[in-house]
Amino acid sequence: MAGGYGRIASGLLLVAVAAAGLAGCSGGTSSATAAATTAKASSNTGFTAAMLRAALLTRVNGVPAAAPASSGKYSSLSAARTSKQGANAAQVTPKTCTAAATSGFNPTALAAAPAAAVTFQVGTNGISEVLIASSAKSASTVLAAGIPAECAKYQAKVAGKTYTYGATEQAVTGIGEQARVLNVQAVGAKSDDRWSLMYRGKGFVGTVTVIGPNASEQAVMELGEQAYAFAVKSLS
Repeated sequence: MAGGYGRIASGLLLVAVAAAGLAGCSGGTSSATAAATTAKASSNTGFTAAMLRAALLTRVNGVPAAAPASSGKYSSLSAARTSKQGANAAQVTPKTCTAAATSGFNPTALAAAPAAAVTFQVGTNGISEVLIASSAKSASTVLAAGIPAECAKYQAKVAGKTYTYGATEQAVTGIGEQARVLNVQAVGAKSDDRWSLMYRGKGFVGTVTVIGPNASEQAVMELGEQAYAFAVKSLS
């Protein structure tokens, strides 16, 4: 990987934390109101969306991003919009598990915060990274909440077919000031694994997600270490 980072296991790809492709910058909003909101949010954290965008990884396994990174308020990023659309299309049951099924945490908690996201395509696998400005208190609360107990197993109806998914998570150490890893996979059916790592650094929350046939806990942990190290260096 560029910037002195090691190579992730062959075939891995990042898929945006909330799930799919990202495009454009500033989340499509340039109004004075949006700018004021973003400025107010950044004043509480010290990081603007532009600063976070510059702290995102630019290559994975030597492969550049699939599209220009997005930045703006977290709720306005195309990654968040795609995630919501996918969740709605899937008709997740219980409905309260929609957020946990797509992002691993309640996205509304950081909706107004400055953020940036990027995705990569490496073969048939996907990888994504998202950075969100956050106070230490907000970040700690988001990561400590975890997924609701009832979401350890949930159903998603897609195109008339219902699938059952199992979600497991655990706290991990060695990355950031606090971190946990989430694994989501279909129960009793062959499908790509999805591993997400959520961590907090000083003034920000970071997430990386790996989806594909070669996705694994080791892969997402290695990627998370690299993403965190680069973010800290860029934001210091």
